[in-house]
Amino acid sequence: MDVRLRSINLPETLVMMRSLLALFTCTLLSLNILAQEGKPQFPAPTKEQLMYRKKGAPIPPFVLEKTMGGTFTNTNLKPGEPVMLMIFHPLCDHCNYVIDSLKKYESSFKNTQLLLVAEDRNKDYMKDFIEKTGIRDNVLFKNIGTEKGNLIWYLYTYEILPQVNFYDKNYKLVQSFTGKAPFDSLKMFIQ
Repeated sequence: MDVRLRSINLPETLVMMRSLLALFTCTLLSLNILAQEGKPQFPAPTKEQLMYRKKGAPIPPFVLEKTMGGTFTNTNLKPGEPVMLMIFHPLCDHCNYVIDSLKKYESSFKNTQLLLVAEDRNKDYMKDFIEKTGIRDNVLFKNIGTEKGNLIWYLYTYEILPQVNFYDKNYKLVQSFTGKAPFDSLKMFIQ
């Protein structure tokens, strides 16, 4: 049996290794860029921004791009009426549960304004969410949409979605809840 060792051409092997290393590096950089693309790139929050998460804080300025057309801003809030602001994700099961619960307690919303806010990058899912939850023609859910500014950045506590913030008639934060809270905890704030 004749077994011959093949000689290794060192320069060709080095060239091939460099090429593989370059390809690997480019792949990692590409993945990093893609991972960053979908995330909002915000600087560290200032003291003022963090203030919006504390009880008694005012509702931050916002522009809600309503899914079914138009915009809604903090200047459109009805004077003297409390606000329930829900930060949600259209594919979130907890969020669907809260929407179903809100529909059951719709008659309780005599004087409380409801805002449903998702990140702008979830815009493509919003119409399906509205259809799936059956809230398209429900007046209670007229102010649902995405926010391109810093509202979510200012308010979101990075816990489980949805996050529900209640504001009093002067638009000062009374209480925040996350998806962990039972709906009974929420309904006591609805007027």
